[in-house]
Amino acid sequence: MTAEKATAQEATRKVAFAKVLAIQIIAYVVLVALALVPGMMYGDAAKPAAVPFTIIASLAMVVLLVVFSPFRDGVAGHVIAAIAGLLSAICATTVMLGNVIFPAGLDGGKSFSMEEAWIAGVGGLLIVLIIVSFGRQMARENRTHLIRSLSHSVVEGVAMIASAGWYFLPVLLPTTHSRAAAMSAASGATVDMFSNVTTTWVVAAIVTVLVAVALTVCSYFWHRDAAPEPDARSPWIGLALLPVMLTGLAVGLAALAIVVL
Repeated sequence: MTAEKATAQEATRKVAFAKVLAIQIIAYVVLVALALVPGMMYGDAAKPAAVPFTIIASLAMVVLLVVFSPFRDGVAGHVIAAIAGLLSAICATTVMLGNVIFPAGLDGGKSFSMEEAWIAGVGGLLIVLIIVSFGRQMARENRTHLIRSLSHSVVEGVAMIASAGWYFLPVLLPTTHSRAAAMSAASGATVDMFSNVTTTWVVAAIVTVLVAVALTVCSYFWHRDAAPEPDARSPWIGLALLPVMLTGLAVGLAALAIVVL
């Protein structure tokens, strides 16, 4: 390869990654904007539960990753990953799993956070995902590219599962990071932006941002080395969303640290 061709390819690669980076920035901006909007209220009128609109963006990313998938794991792999993502969203937005896992207290009531219930659900989903993905590969008659197919299937599923972590983004924002402030903001009340800032929140927020930056850096190499299906539709869009979705796991863990510590 001549020096001119190598330079031209590098320039093309940089332009292509610029589009990937632009998608990521837009996704983060949309997620933060949705987290600042008062959420949907349901349940007991005295103690209503709030569902932030970030869950809509989370589910939208699941759909987009299926449509613009850069992974070579076939239709079955996409379906399995999407189902895992949907179940993760259910674990984040409901207490059904928490009621099953966490024991009742001495008074007969149960005390656990939505974050704890989601993390428990994520753990179970990851175990099932690995077992199903491995079993699916073992069931293939022709096991060519076994490692690639298995890794693509697992990574896609992990991204789908992690995406639901963006449900807890309001807990990380300075206006809503405490449970009480999040509920007040969800109901439309005015919240003092820095009245609830704690050391735990600062550390959790910084770590989450660093994870997002690190995954953005990784996405450059993923984009450079990607080898999607020849007939894949705009797989660079899926590659752009991948680090954003994976960052959702950091968001959920950070929210758990803020609530528990």
